Formats: sequence, structure tokens, C-alpha cells
Amino acid sequence: MPRHRFTQSDVAAMAGVSQSTVSFVLNDNLPPGVRISDETRSRVLEAIRITGYAANPIAQRLAGGRNQILGVFTYETTFPRGGHDFYGAFLVGIEHAAEKLGVDMLLFTSARVVDGRRRLSRDGWQRLGAADGCLLLGQQEDRGELEHLLDTSYPFVFIGKRESEGRRLPYVGADYVAATRRQVERLADLGHTRIGYAGQQSADQPTLDRLEGYRRAMRTRGLPLRYVDVHDIAAGAEEIAERRLTAMLVAPEIDSDALADALEAHGMSVPNSISLLLLGQPNQLQHRSRRAWSGFVVPREEMGARALVLLSRIVDQESAETRAPEGRMPNPPILDEADFHQMLDCPDLDGETLAVAPTTATTPEGTIRDNA
Repeated sequence: MPRHRFTQSDVAAMAGVSQSTVSFVLNDNLPPGVRISDETRSRVLEAIRITGYAANPIAQRLAGGRNQILGVFTYETTFPRGGHDFYGAFLVGIEHAAEKLGVDMLLFTSARVVDGRRRLSRDGWQRLGAADGCLLLGQQEDRGELEHLLDTSYPFVFIGKRESEGRRLPYVGADYVAATRRQVERLADLGHTRIGYAGQQSADQPTLDRLEGYRRAMRTRGLPLRYVDVHDIAAGAEEIAERRLTAMLVAPEIDSDALADALEAHGMSVPNSISLLLLGQPNQLQHRSRRAWSGFVVPREEMGARALVLLSRIVDQESAETRAPEGRMPNPPILDEADFHQMLDCPDLDGETLAVAPTTATTPEGTIRDNA
């Protein structure tokens, strides 16, 4: 876990130069009569690259103390814009926690989003130095960048479960595995045996956890797995009808209203013919749904708030360890493993799209008895 942030002294020692030389290279401003060879400059720049050192002018003015600024970096354009407000709730939670903690928030937005992804590479590393630590948010993170932050001991917390070698990466996540298992159990308890999963099978952590929850619960109940490709909503609805499924778990990247409309176009009413459970809020809310959906919700505001509190505690611990005399315990108390990896429950939604399993399943050809 984060312990020590590299300083100019560390860079100077690695490059075999004085700290003033490092400062001259960083500022690219030599006093009269001072010369730095290309070879020396290259050694300093290589040491900066290896350590990930970022000059922090605010912290320098405070003589090494905290500047009470924490950052937020998003890997996608994630905050409210019109109806696309899934990520906005995280920011609301962060803001409330920041107000209680008495810290300022700095939103890092200078890196352009290219092909849906933003990177910390190049100038991003230097900009992070303006904050004591940073919250990271988004589905399309760069794993190499996260490992680099860990290696350089820069304090950060990811909003969302993320795995790393040696479980070093601190996060506050939503327990998608348990929440998805509960949805299967809700359906099975109501007599459903033909339960499908509609969603992508990509490698991002939330998707992997939802799929794991579905697989575990279905195997526990002795039910076969049924995945449905819904890249094309109309074709997906037709497949669901042809396979006589009576219930679907719908991942948040799917337009759930469009899927329900397509199913009803095939004569399958929701929830009388087919139950639909949402596995969290849709990623992009284009409009207010006319349905009261069943499923579970992601505690986004709480995740944002808890992540900021954890980040603040990590920074406090790092600062205390830096100031504590050798041989004495730092204050505040050292964080334990559970603090660094927090998983929050996802509350169930009752809604109106869940019903007892029908005794028959409706298909385009007519009514066929469910013989699952």
C-alpha cells in the first residue's frame, strides 16, 4: 500500500546529481553561469521517468505538508451531460464527503478523450502532483498506469473493484457477484427455470463479476446457463422468444426499455410472460423510463463518498509516517487490509417487472408449454 512519495532528493540520488540540478532540469531555467550537459540532463529525466516524480509547487510552498487538495481523474467523459448521468451520482457523493472532510477537489480534465479513453501518460503524471492523492473512475482504465501509480507510491483509490498483483490496489466497489446471485435466487424462488443473461461478455471487472454471480447461482440451483446476444435488440428479443425463456437478467449496457418493447412486439408481456431484472442502473439514461424496474441498484453516491474518505485516510497515514520519529507508531492508526478493499452491498429493487414464472411461454408461433 502507498507509503512514500518520491521526492527531488530521491531523483537526485538516483541520477547522481545535486537536488538543485534536478530543480534546474525540471524548471528548464538555468541561472547565469550554470551549465548542465546533455548527458546529465538525460540521467535526470530518466530518473524522473523511473520514479514517476511529479513536482508539486503548492506542496513545495507548504514545506512538504498537505495542501488539502484531492483529485478526481476519469478514464472516460463521465460526468453529467444531458441525460447521460450514470456517473454523476459518484461526483455527488465525492462532493458531500469533501465538504465534511474540509478538503478541496480538483477534477483533472486536460487529457483529451480519444476513442472513448483518457490517459494519464505524458503530462498527466506531472499534473497529479497538484493534489495530495487522486480518485480514479471509469470502465476503460489502463492497467499499466495503475501499476505505475502503485510502484511510485502515489496515493490513489479506484472507485470500483479492481484487482492487481499482490492485491495492492485500494478500491471501493459494488458487490456485483452477490447482488447478481440474489437476482437469480429471486427468480428461482418464483418458479423460473429458464433464466437468461442479456449483456456483453467483456473483460471489464463489473461485467466479470456479474457473470460470475449468474454462473454461481445457476449452478447452485442446477439450472443451465443461457446467454443471449443483444447487440441487436430486435434479434435478441426474437432469440429470447424462440428459446422460450421466462426471465432475463439485463446488464446495464443494454437499453432495457428497448428490449422490453421488442419482447412485447413478439407477444411477450412484461412481467406476465417474461420477468426482467436490471443488474444496476443503465450506463446511459436517455430518458425517464415508463416502467418501474425490478433488480438492484448500485450505491453510487456512497461509493464516491467512501472512496474519498479512504483516500483521505491513506494520505493522512502517509503524512503521519513521514513525520513520525523513527521507532514510534504514526498517528492516525495504520489502515488494515479490509480498509483498502471495501465492497458495498447493492440494494434490491422490488419494481414491477418481476412475477411468478408462467406455466407457458409465448413464442411467435403461439403458446408452447414450458418443459424446462
